[in-house]
Amino acid sequence: MIARSSRLRALARALVLAAFVLAAAACDRGAPTGPALDLALARDAYAGGYFLEAETAYERYLQADPQGRHRLEAWSRLVEISSGVKGDPDKAVTLLETATLEYNNRPEINWPLLFRLGELYEQQGQRKKAVEAWGRCLDTAAGDAAKTVQAQLRMAVADRAMGKHDLAVDLLTQAITLARDPEAKSRAMYELAQTYAVTWNWAKAKAILEDILNMDKAPQDTKTMSAFLLADAYESERNIPKARELLTSLKDTYPNPEVIVARLATLGHHNESPAVAHLQPGDGPPPDADMDKLPSADLKRRRVSAK
Repeated sequence: MIARSSRLRALARALVLAAFVLAAAACDRGAPTGPALDLALARDAYAGGYFLEAETAYERYLQADPQGRHRLEAWSRLVEISSGVKGDPDKAVTLLETATLEYNNRPEINWPLLFRLGELYEQQGQRKKAVEAWGRCLDTAAGDAAKTVQAQLRMAVADRAMGKHDLAVDLLTQAITLARDPEAKSRAMYELAQTYAVTWNWAKAKAILEDILNMDKAPQDTKTMSAFLLADAYESERNIPKARELLTSLKDTYPNPEVIVARLATLGHHNESPAVAHLQPGDGPPPDADMDKLPSADLKRRRVSAK
């Protein structure tokens, strides 16, 4: 069976190579030549699922035609092949870094390249570089509110993950002001509530979450996440009946109903606070921490997992 599979793969590759040879032979009959031929071969290989052959042809095209009209296509396909097919994010990052330099003076083209570069940096755990890339997105948004909000959201979430909560709050506040559609606005509001919750500012988090639940056009998934986090807020205040009411209302809408069942089963039984959970051996609690008012460590873990 394995031998047969290998023969089939070899045959398929041979057929593609034969097509390349025939295409090259057609050059004598007025068919595309040079970079145009490389581009045609790359497109055919890509459409047929022969991504390694497409990669080689697209690379030849970029080298052969420095001013080519289809260079953006080549860069984009090469990034897709590296990150999605070959699983080589390092090469994808290198490709995008080069492409963003090439299109530095064309912001309308550079914006999606920079945004994707930020995503790849974040996947690699390089949040600082991700924020820098998304910051360049702000510079190239050219007054487009939707693009600005999209970049601000990603920057804020990354800043929050790095412990830069004040920066996250500023970015999300700006995003809420700029957002014109209910989906983007409610998402920015939810992320702002998350940021306040992480810093134990439940009063502000609750007010924002309740506003989201009262929005007519907020997406259902955002409302569901908001209700889940609002239950955490009420539990932190020892308002167990209200927390239970919210969680019960989510039984039919939460993506994983077992999470709701588990939350209801443990509701009000969490005693460990984040201030204690984050201490290193030998440390004492923060001198200004009111231990009875801090939410439980389990609440913080649930907020992360709920996302």
